[in-house]
Amino acid sequence: MPPRESAHVPAKQAAARRQEHASRKRARLPRSILRPMLATLIDAPFGVMAKRADGCYYSARRTREWLKIKTGNRQEVVIVGFTRPRRSRQYFGALALAMRKDDRWEYVGHTGTGFNAASLKTIYDRMQKLVTARKPVVGKVPNEGATTWVRPRLVGEVKFTEWTKDGRMRHPAFVGLRTDKPASKVVREYERHREPA
Repeated sequence: MPPRESAHVPAKQAAARRQEHASRKRARLPRSILRPMLATLIDAPFGVMAKRADGCYYSARRTREWLKIKTGNRQEVVIVGFTRPRRSRQYFGALALAMRKDDRWEYVGHTGTGFNAASLKTIYDRMQKLVTARKPVVGKVPNEGATTWVRPRLVGEVKFTEWTKDGRMRHPAFVGLRTDKPASKVVREYERHREPA
């Protein structure tokens, strides 16, 4: 059912409506509705639009009643190098990432986002013990001349939007280090497609 058109509602009246809705007991969705909704969220390639249940609809206006909930992929990766920091950033600029393919390490991208000051220092300190002159991945890597290579031991997790045709991550952002899995077990994870409910 399309959203109902409504005339502009004054702020006080809209606030009163929201409070009235909030004071009512929240209804729980039956599982017959909830399961297909969750499946849609999981299978949505870019995200889902959501509206506050107690919010008002305003025609042709952007409001905080609507949210875009972005979906994304997550993947374990192995850190194989880092670039120098730029401007005011300390420790390193971006991490070179790889994963195991057959018996070799394959480059899958760089990430320079998702860090705070503490994580930059922690990762940098751990990488210093692993610095090597030997490039651990096969093939060409962007900014290869400006990359300091490390032995592939540190496992991290990134979130990203999609895989490119040439096997690179698009828009990877660092989530954190992982200590529960050895680097040699990090391989590309493929999506499982389910049949519609």
